[in-house]
Amino acid sequence: MKVIKRQENKSHKAEEYFAPALNSFRNLWENLPVACHILTTEGIITKVNQTEARLLGYRKEEMVGKSIFDFILPEQRPEAKKRFQQKLAGKRLPRAKDRIMVRKDGSKIQLAVNDLIERDDQGKPTAVYSTMFDITDYKKIEADLRKTEERYKDLVEKAGIAILIDDQQGNFIYANKRYAELFGYSADEIKNLSIFSVVHPDDLEKVRSYHRGRLAGKKVPDRYEFKGTKKDGSIIYVEVNSAAIKEGGQAAGTRSYLWDITERKKAEETLRESEGLYQAIVEHSHDGILLIDENYRIIYCNRELSGMLDYAPDEITGHDFRDFLDEESRPLVADRYRRRQRGEKVPPRYEFNVVRKDETKRRVEISSEVIKDAAGKMRTVAQLLDITDRKKAEELNQEMMKNLRKALDGTINVIALTVEARDPFTSGHQRRVADLARAIATEMGLPKDSIEAIRSAAIIHDLGKINVPADILNKPSSLTEIEFNFIKVHPQVAYNILKDIEFPWPVAEIIYEHHERWNGSGYPRGLSGQNILLEARILAVADVVEAMVSHRPYRPPLGIDQALKELVENRGRLYDPEVVDACLLVFREKHFAFKQ
Repeated sequence: MKVIKRQENKSHKAEEYFAPALNSFRNLWENLPVACHILTTEGIITKVNQTEARLLGYRKEEMVGKSIFDFILPEQRPEAKKRFQQKLAGKRLPRAKDRIMVRKDGSKIQLAVNDLIERDDQGKPTAVYSTMFDITDYKKIEADLRKTEERYKDLVEKAGIAILIDDQQGNFIYANKRYAELFGYSADEIKNLSIFSVVHPDDLEKVRSYHRGRLAGKKVPDRYEFKGTKKDGSIIYVEVNSAAIKEGGQAAGTRSYLWDITERKKAEETLRESEGLYQAIVEHSHDGILLIDENYRIIYCNRELSGMLDYAPDEITGHDFRDFLDEESRPLVADRYRRRQRGEKVPPRYEFNVVRKDETKRRVEISSEVIKDAAGKMRTVAQLLDITDRKKAEELNQEMMKNLRKALDGTINVIALTVEARDPFTSGHQRRVADLARAIATEMGLPKDSIEAIRSAAIIHDLGKINVPADILNKPSSLTEIEFNFIKVHPQVAYNILKDIEFPWPVAEIIYEHHERWNGSGYPRGLSGQNILLEARILAVADVVEAMVSHRPYRPPLGIDQALKELVENRGRLYDPEVVDACLLVFREKHFAFKQ
């Protein structure tokens, strides 16, 4: 009996000895920030902690005895059952798997699940221990950050939690498998370490101070970060949530939950570097850059804009952008701004005037785009280029071009008068040909420069006739072959005179080819088809029509009907068919008439 009595006393003392630890584990189990349950090998819940019951909106009694698959989203149940069986069979699977559970009220919650299979000595599975971590908020964060190349995706997808209990000296009482994995140790190796064994020297004093302060009841951060050292010497960054564990009203140690935030730290560093680079580019841009909110208020401006307006940055930010515009520009800018805010398509670039601090005006070109910031608010990013000097140069250049054009026109008119003085019987011929040629070119949709080239060439197209004797030009009868050969060289003569003059257009070539014909029967070079300049083909048609409707020393005028008949009969043979069609349209539908 005495032996039995002594044995009972020992058992009672053992219970008393382990009671605090059991209470600590029970308290840890029930109040873990993660959901926990124990399953049979058929998936029946045998035990569930208060966190999981509260997370799913049930009482613990309502869950025990139920299949865990009853709480999984129906669409995911087949996959979950398959995975469960694979784990029981010993197949190696990814440690964590996202799962969507259905709460009692029908709402859904997304969880990261970790399962640990308990096996007997023969390796037969006997139970499944599961932890579930609510990652609903992480998934929302993941969606928000996907635009920044999903830099936190790895953290969210592999979300796991390391759990430990330590004593007053920081020695481990309990550390789960994830904690060991976090620092690169085996489960056996981690048991012989302390929390200070895995802290980098840079943060060791901070962690010690927080640990001592927490045990002493001082106000220290419950959640903080520190730099850790793995078994292989590499550095990781960890976020920890710690709280004191009390026994009999006294702090006996702490319980902590840790997350690996190394990837997040690297991403933050990369982001800081990117932001620094972006800021350097913006600040050193030669364009004025500003950010405007939905009420015209300037949120940001760079140094170039500050110099452009001659205001300090703090004199610009916070002010209405329209305050820096002249009266004439404000309605235009406001209209474009409002329309762009409404999503309408408006020209992205346009010009207006800004007013500097000294009240002088500068002409600027703006390029802007509407964006949404992280909060979904409309913002306008604008670049302003000071084009004042460029505009002045353009105006000066336009004035010079205007004067040059005037001088060129004067020169061309003098040449035309010279030709007419040599051949008074065809006075006005070149001007009338120029009018018709310009009308045909316009009808054909030619560019403005081509039309101007045709007009200029037409006005002086008979310049080469100054080399033809006056008696041949004014002969009242038909020309002999020798006399006609004199006439045929006039395009070559004109070309030789004009070829070295720097016209804005190929005037010399146009005149050189205006007697060439579509089928190659023309002169002086016998060119054909597309080998003849289009401007010369137009000039050829206009020249033939005007010559036939006008008086010549050797015949009376033939009339417009006869001239158009000539075009129709020789369309595609002597004359470009497209040019002929345009000429016919000009007369028959546009009612063109020669001016005397």
